[in-house]
Amino acid sequence: MKRIVSGLLALCLLCALPVTAAARDNSLTLTCQERGGDVHLTLEGLDRPVYALQLELVLEGECPDARFDPSPRGVYSPDCYVEVDRDETVVTIYLVAEEDPLSGRSVDLGTLIPGSACRLPGRAELLLLDQSLQPISEGRISLEEGKREEGDLSRVHIVQAEHGTVTVRPAGAQEGETVTLNVAPDAGYVLEIIAARDSRGGEVSLTRDGLNRYTFSMPAPDVEVTATFVPGGELAFQDVRPGDWCYDAVRWAFETGLMNGTSTTTFTPNTSTTRGQIVAILYRLEGSPVMGANSFSDVASGAYYAAAVSWASSNGIVNGYSDGTFRPNNLITREQMAAFLYRYASQKGRDVSDRTELGVFTDMGQIASYAVEPLRWAVAAGMINGTSADTLSPGGNASRAQVAVILNRFVQNVL
Repeated sequence: MKRIVSGLLALCLLCALPVTAAARDNSLTLTCQERGGDVHLTLEGLDRPVYALQLELVLEGECPDARFDPSPRGVYSPDCYVEVDRDETVVTIYLVAEEDPLSGRSVDLGTLIPGSACRLPGRAELLLLDQSLQPISEGRISLEEGKREEGDLSRVHIVQAEHGTVTVRPAGAQEGETVTLNVAPDAGYVLEIIAARDSRGGEVSLTRDGLNRYTFSMPAPDVEVTATFVPGGELAFQDVRPGDWCYDAVRWAFETGLMNGTSTTTFTPNTSTTRGQIVAILYRLEGSPVMGANSFSDVASGAYYAAAVSWASSNGIVNGYSDGTFRPNNLITREQMAAFLYRYASQKGRDVSDRTELGVFTDMGQIASYAVEPLRWAVAAGMINGTSADTLSPGGNASRAQVAVILNRFVQNVL
């Protein structure tokens, strides 16, 4: 049956053969219900058996990636055509009954997934067909916009940009919920402009919340985010050159302001980093919030890392030693860095559930108890790799180049 109907549809609908149709029943109504940014379609007032239908929806806005997901059992959608013309998108949907006809005063058609920030259908045309696939009714159909139910989510659509990416968490949110945008320019590029507008054309205010991170309060309509990236020039460092394994990450860390050079022409990639330096980097990533004095005896109030240590300590990201010191000048170990990042991600509410077994590493027994879970997570998330095929070197020091690479992966994959 499905093959026969598909073939006939190809002749009758897809090829647009001329047909003669009966007058449309004015009682037919298409109800459009927003659910998390998608549009659920229900046909009301269908008082006759229908074996196939063609529904043409005209949306306000450009939605080239729009698609349709049919809901009813025993019904399939052989095609969904999308045409974008200026500020309108025409979506043509075909539904075919496999055996039993569509019937009933309220028929659940399925869900239109715009794929972009488009408004609900501006108008719709409907063509109904009988068992012989002959038109029995055609013409414009009445539209009724359903109200957004409590708990429904508005969507955030990111317009794909060249030379960089923008990621969003969460992708669907309720009105008033905070949405976070993370920006990652490609190597050699920097962010020039980022903007957001709701589906009604209103500007959405963005707040900078750290380096290359922005937040906004979700409005009731869906939101579209656009970003523009421009060339950022080449690094002036003589000890990190294009083609080096760490070049892209070092460039990213330098251009975002997370890490500085050791001079105007050197980055010193193989030098180890200290606990104070790592905490200062995470503090910059957080946006350098105002903090009070810290309680560690060896952290002077005027030190460049003083506010960072206070912030990290008060948020449970770092711990001091039993003697009341923080030891900011101690070289940070790989397991300490994993623990810092794990706690920071947890404090930000990010998903840190990924785990992998560390039994393949012969030095697993050297991992401090507090660092076992953070390292299992960091390795599973692809941020920290073994120093060889069978060693993890948890007590080894992290070089500046390694830190840049780990941070880059952390921001892209976790934040």
